Amino acid sequence: MTNARGPSNERLDETTGGDGCVCSIGNAAEHYVTGILGLVVTLIIGVQAYPWLQPIAGTTTYLGSTWLVFTFAAIWLVCWIALELAWEWRAGRVHLL
Repeated sequence: MTNARGPSNERLDETTGGDGCVCSIGNAAEHYVTGILGLVVTLIIGVQAYPWLQPIAGTTTYLGSTWLVFTFAAIWLVCWIALELAWEWRAGRVHLL
C-alpha cells in the first residue's frame, strides 16, 4: 500500500463472511427474489394508497408526479430491505440482536 509518505509494508486484511457482516450476498437469486417480492408488495400497497396519495400530489402542480414516483421508490426500497433482512434472518445468516 502506498500513501503520501511513501510505500508501506502494512497490509489491509479484508475479512469475508463472519457473523458481523451482513453485506455479502450468499446467493444472487435470493437477492433478486426479494427485490421482485418487494415490488409486488409495493404495487399492492400503491393500489390501496393511490386514492389517498393523489390529492396530496395534486396540491403541487409541477412536482406532483415526481412526488408520487419518489414515494413509490421509497416504499419499494423499504419493502425490499425488510424482506431481505427477514430472508437472511430466517436462513440464520443475520443475527439481529
